[in-house]
Amino acid sequence: MPLVISGTNAKKYINWVGEHVNSPEQRLALGATALATQPFIDLNNKNVDEQTRSISVARTLAKIIAGTIVGVAVRHAAIKGIGACTKYEFLDKTAKIFKGIKPQSKYDFMTPNSNVIEVEPVEEFVKKYDNYVKAVGTFAATVVMIFTNFAIDAPLTRFLTGKFHNYIVGAQKSNSTENLNQEVSK
Repeated sequence: MPLVISGTNAKKYINWVGEHVNSPEQRLALGATALATQPFIDLNNKNVDEQTRSISVARTLAKIIAGTIVGVAVRHAAIKGIGACTKYEFLDKTAKIFKGIKPQSKYDFMTPNSNVIEVEPVEEFVKKYDNYVKAVGTFAATVVMIFTNFAIDAPLTRFLTGKFHNYIVGAQKSNSTENLNQEVSK
């Protein structure tokens, strides 16, 4: 059964998201959602002891934060990098209808050949070209992230896990000390 969206506000929202939310923003939204939910799930897991729970929370926080920071940064940098290699100029600079493009300089090696297949307004071409840059940038980021997972994510996760675990253990000790002091004073 197909999903039918009939409200004009819903359509406007979906179109806006489709045009403005790209892979860096999607990774940020994914990281924020994970940060808001997963640590609490680990924290309330009563099937494991307190020590395992605190390590699990620390590791989850570290993985989410490291993955989000690196993921957003790599995606953003890749899209900007591809954008820097895809500058173009129009073959006919005064036309309102797209007639073709050529690379602006020898460094614009990612600019595709322009064989005009369909006649369209220049504004439509510019939107499609922007989507091309973002798609190729996202693909390039995916390839780069194969290496950054080992080179950056893993060491950063390990470092942050230690910091978060020390903080969590310190907070647990101060809470247990406060509870003990309260019990003694009664």
